[in-house]
Amino acid sequence: MLKFQLMVNLNCPNCGYDLETRFAAAKMTTCTSCETTLFLESGHLRDAGSSGEMHDVPLLFQVGQTVKAGARTYEIIGHARFSYGAGWWDEFFAVTADDEEVWISVDEGDVVVQRHLPPGAAPNISKPPKLGAYVTTRSANYRVTEKETATCIALRGAFAEVLEIGTTYEYINCQGDNYELLSGEFSTGVPDWYTGVWLDQYNLKIETIS
Repeated sequence: MLKFQLMVNLNCPNCGYDLETRFAAAKMTTCTSCETTLFLESGHLRDAGSSGEMHDVPLLFQVGQTVKAGARTYEIIGHARFSYGAGWWDEFFAVTADDEEVWISVDEGDVVVQRHLPPGAAPNISKPPKLGAYVTTRSANYRVTEKETATCIALRGAFAEVLEIGTTYEYINCQGDNYELLSGEFSTGVPDWYTGVWLDQYNLKIETIS
């Protein structure tokens, strides 16, 4: 059983719907009734506008399910969709049994789980490098294989960070040894860096939380 606390006695300021989230550290959530994005500030919910249109398509997993990959189990808390030049992809915010926060990216059948790199372990780069360039972090070298921009178009569930519909990010993906992935997001301020590993979707065990 994953370790979360229930946030109770919260109501959507737009429609009055009773809200709760299993993720106690949530900074934002979406109302399942009116699909409004809500920011959590000092125990109160603030209306932040539409949560976007999440078109119904087949999904590998969704909010309210757990994903088991080998010995690791991830509870899916939030679902964000991003549009980019070639289409769109889904990012799922999840928490492990020991309260580690991760992102699980699903794009055309490819699945990768990524963890945020703290500043001391992240590359000291302020601008996205060119395609083919090398990025070094933690004594490992990664080659930039993708450089693109993406826009957040839909949100569902709860998140530990504030995401907003219409925000555009510039990002890079880098491939390292042993198929490890390094990703960098350059939107505003200090870049965010994530390291990840690929998951075999055919070996994932999906369960719905009762």
